[in-house]
Amino acid sequence: MTRFVLVVVAAAFATLHILLYADAPVELAANLVVDAALIVVYRFPLAVSSLALAVAVLRAVADQVAPGVLTVADPPMLATVPASTPVILWFAVHTLPRATALVITAAFTVMATRLWEPSWPVISSGLSTGLVPALVALYLKARQDLLASLRERAESAEREQLLLTERARSAEREQELLTERARSAEREQELLAERATAAERQRLASEMHDLVTHHVTEIVLRAGALKVSSADDTIRDASERIREAGARTLAELRELIGVLRSGQDTFTDHRAAAVAKVAVDDDLRTLAGDADLETTGEPLPMPPAVARAAYRLVQEALTNARKHAPGAPVRIAVGYGHDTMTIEVENGPATRPADPSLSATGSGTGLDGLRRRVTMLGGAFEAGPSGDGFRVRAGLPVGEPDRPVGEPDRPVGER
Repeated sequence: MTRFVLVVVAAAFATLHILLYADAPVELAANLVVDAALIVVYRFPLAVSSLALAVAVLRAVADQVAPGVLTVADPPMLATVPASTPVILWFAVHTLPRATALVITAAFTVMATRLWEPSWPVISSGLSTGLVPALVALYLKARQDLLASLRERAESAEREQLLLTERARSAEREQELLTERARSAEREQELLAERATAAERQRLASEMHDLVTHHVTEIVLRAGALKVSSADDTIRDASERIREAGARTLAELRELIGVLRSGQDTFTDHRAAAVAKVAVDDDLRTLAGDADLETTGEPLPMPPAVARAAYRLVQEALTNARKHAPGAPVRIAVGYGHDTMTIEVENGPATRPADPSLSATGSGTGLDGLRRRVTMLGGAFEAGPSGDGFRVRAGLPVGEPDRPVGEPDRPVGER
């Protein structure tokens, strides 16, 4: 729309100039034709430029051959090219290829300066009519092309930046996918490891069951046979104790094998708590033997797991006292509180040297095992020297099965 308005204004100005200064009818008609062609100069610049050059050549020839036919005989200023030449050159430079535009500009400049009749007024007027508009148009077109190129480069850089950003996001998503795959592979590996561990646990449980059960059963049977065949009451009483201890060992072994096979304690039913209360009280009295056993408070219902832990704690403490401090007096104190059971086993100094062959037996991890067992039940455990002897103390939760009673205390020491 802007170009169209510019062309109309230029055509009107050129027509007004012709009407004011053109005296010959043929010259007036030729210029009016060129001015009318300006309407289509943007779409057909080469055709309009050719028409204007043809009119200029025709006027130049007429000035030489028949003066006064196309122009007046003595014009005030020689003007060979049409008045609309600057507009035609402007559109030619902006729309035609550069080489074609330069040729047209040179042709108009030659016709406007009338180099075959050189004079300074005509040359200066011709340069301002032909060359200067073309140079201005070339400069503006070059500037416009430069701005367009810079704009295109900026848009290209922006598109490239967007592409790089999208690639970075794609790489990030791919990295997240790889990380998720690695985590999935890790979880799968952990699952396989757990399955392998479970299989190995079952295998070890079966081997332990077959091996230990066989020997303990043989011990129980021989103890029972000795009780029946012996007439000595002392021997019969000792045989009965061996048989009962073997039977308890078999029961605990079956329970332990069940835990190893399933990975869970199957004897923590709350309904068994009352039975465990009576059992642990009787078992501790039987286990104490000649040790001094003190019980305070009313025995509370407890989970079987807590009862077994209490029994194992007293058993391990008595075993250690008999191995490392033979003949030493042993005191066992069992106290029942509101929801806790406190067990303390303390021995004095040994009254005779320890048997090297007996004290060297064992794995050396009994107290560690007790600490882990008590801690897993939510209790507190400590073991360490006490005066000239050794003391083991633990607090276990009772009353409400599997209820934690606090963090375990820091152990004083171990053997």
